[in-house]
Amino acid sequence: MPSVITAGACPLVSALVLFQRQAVKHAHQMDVLTATRPDPTAQETIPTDEAPLLVRFAAGDDAAFGELVKRYQQLAYVVACRVTMREDLAMDVVQEAFLRCLRHRSRFEIGRAFKPWLLQIVRHLAIDVLRSQRRIDAGTAAGGALDVAVTSSDPSTATRHQELREQVATVLASLPEKYRDLLIMREMENLPAESIAEQLMLDYGTTRWRLHEARRLFRVAWVARFGTEVDHEA
Repeated sequence: MPSVITAGACPLVSALVLFQRQAVKHAHQMDVLTATRPDPTAQETIPTDEAPLLVRFAAGDDAAFGELVKRYQQLAYVVACRVTMREDLAMDVVQEAFLRCLRHRSRFEIGRAFKPWLLQIVRHLAIDVLRSQRRIDAGTAAGGALDVAVTSSDPSTATRHQELREQVATVLASLPEKYRDLLIMREMENLPAESIAEQLMLDYGTTRWRLHEARRLFRVAWVARFGTEVDHEA
């Protein structure tokens, strides 16, 4: 389903649409993304065989946790890749996400699906990693950090792409969590509003309103931090 943001919503369109274009390019470079992209229409109900597994997981059963890792590690990796657009960073994000699930399993709510809980952690970590990478790359050659993320014969274009990803991550991180998650799910994962509502346990109308508000907040935060203009060249 294509993005519903309309032309003229600059700088949100310029930043996130360019981000989406890069994600599409990267997806074609990575078989795992084209082969295992999450089904946006999938219902977020707990699979029949997963309910007892989650009870065991919450009770401290390591074997149950291992089974959950097997079931969801590939999906978590896909989502992390779509946000970071770097395989190495995505692998780090997924590993840390599962470690956090393990450390905080006593907080897991029985009766809740595991997948939305895990992917929320993945999204937050992916944004944090992108922001951290900006600090790390500040004193290094930008081209070296783009070997996986962007293939470009123009170093200046590659540098701009990397800078844009980091700017988007910075602005997203400044938004309230409920709006940040919506934008990541809609604009980076390309999930339709119906699926987002299902995952977040919201009604459709509330989801659409929050998406509108999330874009407004992103636009305000972008202008405040970076100005009104975004380079449209991709």
